[in-house]
Amino acid sequence: MSDIAPPVLASVWRGTAVEARVRGHIAVAEASGIVRHSAGSSGAETTLRSCVKPIQALPFLRLAADRLGASDAEIAVACASHQGEDEHVATVRGLLARAGVPETALGCGPQIPSDEPTARRLLAGGGVPLPIHNNCSGKHAAMLATCAVMGWPLGGYLELEHPCQRAVSGALQEMLGVDLGAAHSGIDGCGLTTYGIPLAAIARGFATASRDPAFERAQDAMAAHPFLVAGTGRFDTALLQAVGGQVTAKIGGAAVWAAVVRSGGPGIAIKLESGGGEAIPVVAIALLQQLGVLAPDLPEQLRPFAGLTLQNWAGRDVGEIRPERVEMRSNVPSAT
Repeated sequence: MSDIAPPVLASVWRGTAVEARVRGHIAVAEASGIVRHSAGSSGAETTLRSCVKPIQALPFLRLAADRLGASDAEIAVACASHQGEDEHVATVRGLLARAGVPETALGCGPQIPSDEPTARRLLAGGGVPLPIHNNCSGKHAAMLATCAVMGWPLGGYLELEHPCQRAVSGALQEMLGVDLGAAHSGIDGCGLTTYGIPLAAIARGFATASRDPAFERAQDAMAAHPFLVAGTGRFDTALLQAVGGQVTAKIGGAAVWAAVVRSGGPGIAIKLESGGGEAIPVVAIALLQQLGVLAPDLPEQLRPFAGLTLQNWAGRDVGEIRPERVEMRSNVPSAT
């Protein structure tokens, strides 16, 4: 991923033994593209995955939300990686109904709810996972709603040549400052194209976007409806509940996480090289505290995420994921 040896951002302890060390990269950037602070390589390439959903929602917010009379809850779920809980599913269905789009148009594929009690209840009742349960169904519903408003065909809305994806790619390029046509690319879990770009571009993208009125509307909706952005027991929901008026954050697959200090930045991006996101909350809280965004005395909602307890199958506490103090390089001009 990078020629620079990444620092250890967190350690996994089992009793008094260090079991694993989690290495990664950090970038803190302004909308100008200047990287103010970094650890590891701010130029490390990572796929975007779901961390950019609030940016991918910009065409919906600019073209369709007002014409449909979309609620703040529906805007929040358009930016979500939700767990398929009842409120998530109901909100996505409401957005589809508002736009007159059939649920069968969702192209994200079926996914069992990631909230375990919800999944058990679904299966016990004879239900099966559907695309509406997919963690990305809100994003896809917003894209389909935009198609309905703009008169674009619903079929093929996932394809890069479709006007919907051209609008989404345009919003990403506008905010990230990257030529996506020249970037590495692949297919995300929900069927859409994702791109490999430098970590600093994600941080810059969130700083840039936070000055955009449509993105600010997404931020307000996410802060007003944090449960819809993720769900029960999820870090992004807890962070938005605690400080959503000050910070907007979104996790993505393969251990990439992005945030922005409201309003105007800086933008913050984290990438763990292992590709496993279990340590993201621990690393993110420590970083936000180091930057002075969070106080040392954390809000109650965030305390469980500052050091994650590990349990065995019998429910006994056997270990912990702890943050490591990271020395970041700074590029802050001195006063003249």
